[in-house]
Amino acid sequence: MSALYLCAAGNPEGVRLALEVNAAQGRWDRILLLDDDPGKQGQNILGVPVIGPFSALADHQPGDQAVNLVARTTRGRDAARAAIEAYGITLTSLIHPGVNLHTAQIGHAVTLYEGCMIAALSQIGDHAVIFTRAVLGHGACLAAGAVMAPGAVVNARVRVGARAYIGTNAAVMPDLRIGADATVSACSAVLGDVPDGVTMLGVPAEAIGGATPSSTAAPDPELVTRLQSAFARALGVAAFAADGNFFDSGGSSKAAVGLHLALTRDHGLPLSIVEIFRAPTPRGLAARLSSPTPPQRPSRAEMRARLRHATPRW
Repeated sequence: MSALYLCAAGNPEGVRLALEVNAAQGRWDRILLLDDDPGKQGQNILGVPVIGPFSALADHQPGDQAVNLVARTTRGRDAARAAIEAYGITLTSLIHPGVNLHTAQIGHAVTLYEGCMIAALSQIGDHAVIFTRAVLGHGACLAAGAVMAPGAVVNARVRVGARAYIGTNAAVMPDLRIGADATVSACSAVLGDVPDGVTMLGVPAEAIGGATPSSTAAPDPELVTRLQSAFARALGVAAFAADGNFFDSGGSSKAAVGLHLALTRDHGLPLSIVEIFRAPTPRGLAARLSSPTPPQRPSRAEMRARLRHATPRW
């Protein structure tokens, strides 16, 4: 009897994909789940039991196969792949029967979910993942270990580097290069090439991370106080320190979106969401906004101009 081991129990959609593939193709006699979290062991997901940790792969039999369902981050996915391969079991692909792969080149152990679109002459590298409703444009290349989240759109002839992550509903314009280990945050629009390891956020997308830009301007004390209140409300806490870091205090990307909306809509502050990532403290952000040339959100005319510049002729 051949078994399929699904490695990671936190992805029920991956379990459903495996069940649908097996119903259509009859590849395995048994499907089992593995997870290193003791709290998940013993659970039953869509009728598939979580029988133990990844180390249970040591007992696999000839003909058994495994699928790596880890996909929250490409770094975590790559680490899980290495752990699975150490047990000598074959990693296999999970491709929904309804996905049209005509003329596409597909690598080893890829995972393609129902409803994703793989356009003509595209390439998908080993261990890559494309989730539901994501679109890989014609002639585009998704390198090894890269992930496209639900609804992501990588347009024609884009080159996505190894282990890059394209977030939910993000869009990458045609003919661009997304570097290895880069991240395009959810709902962002990339209009230019992205270097290796860089995280892009916003519409149009801007690079975030690295050192916080300095400002010689003294922050307005009243503005600092207003920002402290806004930070506290966004995090659901009673108070927030002037030098407290939004993300170190539990702030997520989703919470940052809410904070940005409050600051621009309710407080009328002219800033891009990227500034919250660059200056994630009330005092630091106030200094940025108090500088002689404070950060400005791009106007609609500027955004249209950038989009025209980024869109190639067909």
